[in-house]
Amino acid sequence: MGKTSILIVEDDFIVAKVIEKSLIEIGYRIAGMVSSGPEAIEAVRQEQPDLVLMDINLQGDMDGITAAERIQSQRSIPVVFLTAFSDQKTFSRALETAPYGYIIKPFQTNTLATTIEVALNKYRKEERKESKYHWLEGALQSLSEGLIAVDSSGKVTLMSPIAEKLTGWAADTASGQPIQRILLFTDPASGRKGTIMIEPVLKEGMITTVPDGSIIISKTGAQAPIAETIASPVRDEKGAITGAAIVIYSDARKPVSRISPTLPASAMESKPVSGIPGENTIKKPEAEIVPGSADEWNDRGNTLMFLRKYEDAITAYDRAIGLSSTNYQAWYGKGTALAKIGNTEAALDAYDRVLSLHPRNHQVLMAKGVLLRKAGKSEEADRCFELAHLYLP
Repeated sequence: MGKTSILIVEDDFIVAKVIEKSLIEIGYRIAGMVSSGPEAIEAVRQEQPDLVLMDINLQGDMDGITAAERIQSQRSIPVVFLTAFSDQKTFSRALETAPYGYIIKPFQTNTLATTIEVALNKYRKEERKESKYHWLEGALQSLSEGLIAVDSSGKVTLMSPIAEKLTGWAADTASGQPIQRILLFTDPASGRKGTIMIEPVLKEGMITTVPDGSIIISKTGAQAPIAETIASPVRDEKGAITGAAIVIYSDARKPVSRISPTLPASAMESKPVSGIPGENTIKKPEAEIVPGSADEWNDRGNTLMFLRKYEDAITAYDRAIGLSSTNYQAWYGKGTALAKIGNTEAALDAYDRVLSLHPRNHQVLMAKGVLLRKAGKSEEADRCFELAHLYLP
């Protein structure tokens, strides 16, 4: 990779030469030196520099701020402003262009070097995030299930086209809205309306579901039967929960879609994009990502649940429990997976293990109640529901 190139836009020739000398000494390549806004716009188009060092007070009809606006409307590129004036009006105007740095003249070489390096680092991080976002947008378009992503506060960040259709919400309108407002269901057994319980996912790293066969209620009031809905936590590289992914299945048998193989190769990174769970997201070779801790095995189980691979999920949860018998998230996940495959008694036992550790866990009491009611044990189910409502968060 060649040296980072910088375009200098400065109408004082002596100052421009001093800057040029300093940048070369630091190790940068000079993409060009121009003295006006129009020249800067043309130089960016032709030379495609990595950063523009822009004097605000250029001579002529176009100052540096206007030139920066024109440049950034045509190309994503970091701009660092130079100025001999530090008045609030100029500063406020410059801020409107979202510059990556602001240097008051005269300045020291180390100030110049530090500001440029910070600007480049910030820009690269933003570009990586933007690339991941567009990759994920493409992935969502390829899914045949409803998929919704929420942030750590439970607000919608992304929706697949199928999710838009099922909920009646356009993705751009739903963005920033609480998931409880977007995703509404009617319980097929009780007829009660509700929404997915996202708090345990975001706060405790548990999976959560809605009763199988629920009816989704769209924004327009339209109703559609859903086979099942599963929410799984999303974690960052340090293991912190940053949000959740929710998949809505309308087909009772079909596993989660595979990410489209036609996505651009530039998006192919070694780690799952934005932490959306799913073994078919781009990943490291299996040998490199074998879980080692109880929490990691629990996360593997959650991912397999998300993919509707319930037997494999049970195995993963058992590995987590083997490493930590008090990992209640794994006990709950195992119980939910067992319920999915029809092993009611074993599922109830798993839920009881959770309740022995956390007897006031609202979500587990609700899940146990649903399973008991399904098994025809109405009195026990009602007691679970009473306790669940008593311990409502």
